[in-house]
Amino acid sequence: MSKKLNSSFSKSGVGGSPKNTLFKYFSSPASQKKILKTSNDDNEEEIKDKENIKTQENGNAVKEEKKAQRMDVSDDDDEEVVVGKKKRKRLVLVDSDEEEEDASPKSKKKSKDDSSFHGSDEEEEEESSCSSASPSPKKKNLKQDEPKSKKVKLDASLVSGTFAEKLQQLQSSEDCKTTKKQEAKCEEIVTTSTLDEPVIWPHQKLEFLKPDQIKDKQGRRPDHPDYDGSTLYVPAKFLDSLTPGVRQWWVFKSENFDCVLFFKVGKFYELYHMDADVGVNELGFTYMRGEFAHSGFPEVSFDKMASILVERGYKVARVEQTETPDMMTERCKRIKATKFDKVVRREICQVMNRGTRVFGSQCSITPNYQASYMLAIVEKPHQTGGTSSYGICFIDTSIGDCYLGEFDDDKNCSRLHTLLSHHMPVLVVLEKANIGEQTQDIMRTVLSGTLKEYMPANGSQQSTAEKTLKELAENYYACNGDNWPLVLRTMQDESDHLGLTPHRDARLALKALGLCVNYMKKCKVAEKVLPMARYHLYEPPDATSKSPMNKSPTMQRAHMVLDATTLMNLRITGEEHSLQSTLDQCCTKFGKRLLHHWLCAPSCNLAVIKDRQQAIAEFLENSSLLQGVRAVMAPLPDFERYLAQFHHFGSKLVQEKHPDGRAILFEAKQYNKKNIQNFITILKGFETLLKIPIMFEGVSCSLLKHLSQNENNGGAFPNLSKQLTFFKEAFDHAKASESGVIAPERGVDEDYDRVESKIQEIKDELEEYRIEQEKFFGCRVVYFGAERKRYQLEIPESNARKVNSKYALEGQKKGAKPSRRYTTEETRTFLKRMLAAEDERNAILKDLSRRIFEKFSQHYELWKQCVDCVAEIDVLASLAEYARTQSTSMCIPEVVNLSEGEQAFIEIEEGYHPCLSSDTYIPNGLSLGCNDTPALSLLTGPNMGGKSTLMRQVGLLTVMAQIGAHVPAESCRLSLVDRIFTRLGAQDDIMSGHSTFLVELNETSLILKHATANSLVLLDELGRGTATYDGTAIAASVVNFLADLKCRTLFSTHYHNLIDFFHNDDRITLGHMACMVENEDTEDPTQETVTFLYKYSAGACPKSYGFNAAKLAGMSHGIIKRAYALSKKVEAIALKRKIAAKLVAAATVGCATPAQASNLKNLLIQLQQCHV
Repeated sequence: MSKKLNSSFSKSGVGGSPKNTLFKYFSSPASQKKILKTSNDDNEEEIKDKENIKTQENGNAVKEEKKAQRMDVSDDDDEEVVVGKKKRKRLVLVDSDEEEEDASPKSKKKSKDDSSFHGSDEEEEEESSCSSASPSPKKKNLKQDEPKSKKVKLDASLVSGTFAEKLQQLQSSEDCKTTKKQEAKCEEIVTTSTLDEPVIWPHQKLEFLKPDQIKDKQGRRPDHPDYDGSTLYVPAKFLDSLTPGVRQWWVFKSENFDCVLFFKVGKFYELYHMDADVGVNELGFTYMRGEFAHSGFPEVSFDKMASILVERGYKVARVEQTETPDMMTERCKRIKATKFDKVVRREICQVMNRGTRVFGSQCSITPNYQASYMLAIVEKPHQTGGTSSYGICFIDTSIGDCYLGEFDDDKNCSRLHTLLSHHMPVLVVLEKANIGEQTQDIMRTVLSGTLKEYMPANGSQQSTAEKTLKELAENYYACNGDNWPLVLRTMQDESDHLGLTPHRDARLALKALGLCVNYMKKCKVAEKVLPMARYHLYEPPDATSKSPMNKSPTMQRAHMVLDATTLMNLRITGEEHSLQSTLDQCCTKFGKRLLHHWLCAPSCNLAVIKDRQQAIAEFLENSSLLQGVRAVMAPLPDFERYLAQFHHFGSKLVQEKHPDGRAILFEAKQYNKKNIQNFITILKGFETLLKIPIMFEGVSCSLLKHLSQNENNGGAFPNLSKQLTFFKEAFDHAKASESGVIAPERGVDEDYDRVESKIQEIKDELEEYRIEQEKFFGCRVVYFGAERKRYQLEIPESNARKVNSKYALEGQKKGAKPSRRYTTEETRTFLKRMLAAEDERNAILKDLSRRIFEKFSQHYELWKQCVDCVAEIDVLASLAEYARTQSTSMCIPEVVNLSEGEQAFIEIEEGYHPCLSSDTYIPNGLSLGCNDTPALSLLTGPNMGGKSTLMRQVGLLTVMAQIGAHVPAESCRLSLVDRIFTRLGAQDDIMSGHSTFLVELNETSLILKHATANSLVLLDELGRGTATYDGTAIAASVVNFLADLKCRTLFSTHYHNLIDFFHNDDRITLGHMACMVENEDTEDPTQETVTFLYKYSAGACPKSYGFNAAKLAGMSHGIIKRAYALSKKVEAIALKRKIAAKLVAAATVGCATPAQASNLKNLLIQLQQCHV
């Protein structure tokens, strides 16, 4: 099978060879093997094929392409041949863009070599190649010594089943009568169709696609530093040899070589050549009949097929027809057309990947609630220190939230790592060649599986801050500065009232924004995203850090800092077994996104925390309110994404300037119906939210009042009644859902009302004229006719004698009441005016859905304010539901803000790890910094005794406390924590070339630089990655530093020398995880039994009981005994050295007193008892 074509263009590093997967595809020997599968569909469609053939103006497309292929095909007979089995083909093949016209008789006489460029539009969806989603059964090869039979084309269904069954199918067909000749032919077909026919696709033989010949559009080879793998050099001679339609495809492919082209032909999206391979291998398509690789699917299946490829890492370019054949003919008449102009115009309407998703008419809103960020990074290296400044911009194109900022970072890129952990991107846009080594390491490690796009670092396409502001001013915001978003206005030089000069401290941020804008333009989504974008200033969470030795406990931050290491070590975010998955009981997608934000940045504002605590408590006290509001929120759609969708549905900019406004969609009516139905759904959703102010009447919590009550009651919840009433009465919802057309009521649209008034005026004039004619003829006169034959005056034949030269006879009626029908200059004028008015009305109706959506989007801020309020209510209700459903004791943590000079503290009684089962978990409590106790605890205990779990529990309960949640504990008291640091576990970073010990030291260095008296530090077994003495020395030095800083610290260790060193230090308390040991003093360690109690207790643990862990791991008793003996020997040597050192000290002091003499005597006795 062909290798997967990777859509992304990635590089191993700046200046390295690009890893373009299409290049790898052609260079890999395995790619030469392609299996063509055989389908099992009935051959009745092939019989109908002869009656349904259609034509197109470029009917000789494949002939000319085959000629071009012969020009480029290698004559090397030794080249490996692709062996495959034929798959089902689309049976009805046409060569025209005029899909709705019948074929001419001449077209039916075309030879079989005149293969089609696409399939018929009138085929049923099941006839499309996408209907064969599962692979067809493989056929056994005939023995090599059997003679090869003559090739006969046949629908693959004749191969499956018995011959008798197939013969019966032929007998049932009108056009296939059973004769001996046909039976013999069928036997031949069944025999030969099982052969594996040698097949080699033309695109695998083209010289310019071979590994040693492939170039980008500028003629650069892959080893060139500026090679652009998103383009392909296609020789002009080859292009000139093609038909217009085929040439058009190759032009698109040459400019989008890294994309899978969904090439619209009539009602189908077609995939050709290497793209067809992707369709077969990834989407389960079958190859269609023809001399080149070809597969496809109906227009209505675009969402499904594109989503599958995008989720698998491909880029998909949607190529639409933007004119009809009639429009093409008119265009060719106006210009001096060449043969290449005689094909309908097509344009790329969207390039989809994970980072550029915009949910349009053909794409449904994804059920995945997580944000899909496109991140642009601009780096400016510093001259010394190996550090850099970064400009960043990340945007979720499906919602329109855009964050931009710039910051200085350390040599470990700590702030960049934290940004990535909070807002993990699905796409990274970088400047080519302007990437430092540390950033490259991040690309290879943290973002190894993320799609990366490289933009030019110089030339006309280079992004600069000035170009960014100019682009935004000219196309999206007024140049006078009145319409600039506030965040962008702060990034402009104050002296430039036009806003075209960047502020000196915002150049990198604006340059990063420019990268995003340029890439969105390239992907055709800028016009849909930027007009509705909501800009936010991004500042690193630790931007207000104080000096490392600042001992002041006064809180300086608005949010707690949780860096990438802490988020990973504590498992705060993630879909499984994380704090987020444990607390997430949210009913809405936008509520889930807000909860993620809260967990990444817990509040350091005491008032905010207390307000949330009170809201959750009130929910718990009023369970009917809790369950009622959750029932209201449960069916709500993803409002944020729908608001973004309908914003660009209603955008006049998109309608006038975007290719989607010109695209010809054959299923437009179906899409319109779906859009209108979705619009009605969100209107009903907002109408449901009108219950919230009523439900929350009488609540006592100030936060719930603020979130649920209207402005006239002191709240922030907007009053939507007026807007919802307007859209409810604007049109008939049921009729619009059924027809896919919005016909507005009077007063909704001025243009529609005006043309309706004009039509009514013409009708009134027609009625007046008819009455005049009745008076003239003295009889009843009526109008006759329809459409363009309307308004004929039908007059009884007996009264027609009064007709004069002004009346033109158009027809007559015979029978019992004969009459004649006339037109006059007046009626012809009325008809002309009416047709013009109706055309104007139809044009307005065609655009009316967009106008209604535009009116809806004009209230975007109002809808968004409502969504924000509901999202916060949802998160609070989720935290209340979590607390309500827990079987353990839950408490409201007491969080305090310290005054100057007070010691930071944390005290937990009978606390539980929130992510572990409460049935088996043993609760624990500890106290750090309370009641004059030290803030640092040296934690010892047996291996597997629960030290790391206790530290994670303390960290997670702290996070829960500062998002305002109830915590699983009997009681919990703490002063505000500004940052949590963790150094847990042991792992190397092989991709960055960092050993385990270096990773430990990097993480510890970060702690020593940024920890304050308000921080919480969790250090697990520092120093184990190096020699014992070095590790012990480093650990002791770090403990001493943190003890001086007086931050809350849990420091676990197996270095018992540390305990000896600090056991009398007033700054440090000793603690251990308790255990019960049996047979401890025996010489056989395998008889020792350790029972873990998983309880935190005061004091030090004498041993780590490592031999018990070895026994649990299944090591042999002989090895354990030998290790035990060596351990005792080493302990004896260490003890001897310790006693000897004390003896030297005692001898230096002398024996001036009896106590000193006794001490010296005891030391000598101990030394005598110590043997190796």
